[in-house]
Amino acid sequence: MKKLFDPLFVTYGVTWCIIHLCRYLHQPIPVLNDHLTDLVAVPAMAHLSLHFIRRFIVCNANYTYPLGYLLFMAGYTAVVFEWIMPHFSSRYTGDWWDVAAYFGGSFFYYYFHGNPSFHLFKQPI
Repeated sequence: MKKLFDPLFVTYGVTWCIIHLCRYLHQPIPVLNDHLTDLVAVPAMAHLSLHFIRRFIVCNANYTYPLGYLLFMAGYTAVVFEWIMPHFSSRYTGDWWDVAAYFGGSFFYYYFHGNPSFHLFKQPI
């Protein structure tokens, strides 16, 4: 079974924590604060859900999401957080750059994290 806490997933989590800590301390990092959390949102959600699906549903450690599933995740996330939620809370703002970040995160996850033929952190044989 593939590891849940691989280096890329840990990077997503650490990035999210740093951004939110800076927000909490009222010291936001301008470009990172605006879009980096959106860029890592879909890869983090995809990785968590894929781990669950591999373990409990398909019982296959080599199962990967097709690109269409990841694009659906990005589209769904964009609709909820950039179109619907701004109507209910001032905390959310509809931003096309965030939508681009969700889709960029989907492509990143598909090509660099979820693709079994290409891994940034290959294990030696």
